[in-house]
Amino acid sequence: MPKDTDVKDPYASLKGAQSLMRALDILDQVINGPVKSADLARNLDLTRSTTHRLAQALRARDYLAITPDGYSLGPKLLQLGSMAQEQTDYVRVARPHLEALSAETGYCVFLGKREGDWSRHLDRVTGRQRLRVATAPGDRRLIVETGIGKALLLDQSEDALTKFFQAEKPQASAKKLKDWLDAMRENRARGVVLHESEAGDFVRSVAAPVRNDKGNIVVAISIAGAAAYLTDKVLEELAAPVKAAAASIGASLGYRASTSD
Repeated sequence: MPKDTDVKDPYASLKGAQSLMRALDILDQVINGPVKSADLARNLDLTRSTTHRLAQALRARDYLAITPDGYSLGPKLLQLGSMAQEQTDYVRVARPHLEALSAETGYCVFLGKREGDWSRHLDRVTGRQRLRVATAPGDRRLIVETGIGKALLLDQSEDALTKFFQAEKPQASAKKLKDWLDAMRENRARGVVLHESEAGDFVRSVAAPVRNDKGNIVVAISIAGAAAYLTDKVLEELAAPVKAAAASIGASLGYRASTSD
């Protein structure tokens, strides 16, 4: 068993805060499920006595709980997590990333969320183009008709997508439904939506979903502009920076992408 004095202390420069940092390390260890005390000590290169002392202190404040499988997140952390989710201000969190994306690309950038069968635009950063998309914060559109809306639906099953489309476009032909589902499959595979408006306004967009700490899609972002600017080549070039910006916002919300993402 390692001894605390045998291992170089990564927190040596944080005088007076070493115990706090080690306690936070313990919390990081149990994020994904219960961990036994012996495994905590081994993973963190601590003695069992130090691990037990820190874990018991966290347990006394309800930050840890004891289960048959070891230490797990306690009720205080679960409460704080719930409160943080309720208080999340997506516009505040996303705004710096939207501004950076607009500055990098020169295009108008949007943030939106789902409201039932609708997508609601929450924020917009104006780009440098003379022809600008008229959509403003507060506007809403049928969710199947916008790039942001489609990005918000990427985790839905094919049955759910079919119901969405048929409910919002009851007169659409079977071919239109098939084409829409095929496009959604492609969007899901690439993790980015390439969208062309059907409203006759010659607007095209690139959109990507933003995930929270649980991996759920909570909002989406898009670059939108006139088709004269957003050619097929430009859309493909913008896919990577839009996806990267969405991932950065997700990271700010606690999302940890898996290696397969």
